[in-house]
Amino acid sequence: MPVDRCICHNITFVKLKRLANEKGLKSIDEIRENGLASSKCKLCEPYIKTLLKTGETSFKPGLFSKKRSE
Repeated sequence: MPVDRCICHNITFVKLKRLANEKGLKSIDEIRENGLASSKCKLCEPYIKTLLKTGETSFKPGLFSKKRSE
């Protein structure tokens, strides 16, 4: 199952991308300040940062895991 949402805010990355574009939000801090995502557990932070850079909205689970390099 792909990582495709902020589970704490129950918002998909597709919807988050649309809202960020509509509001002109360009950083994780701006997304947090607007209460859209990544202000609670923050597990989605690296995914959202990548979304903002690349536009991708679906990711392989564990892609940003600390154990990835092991």
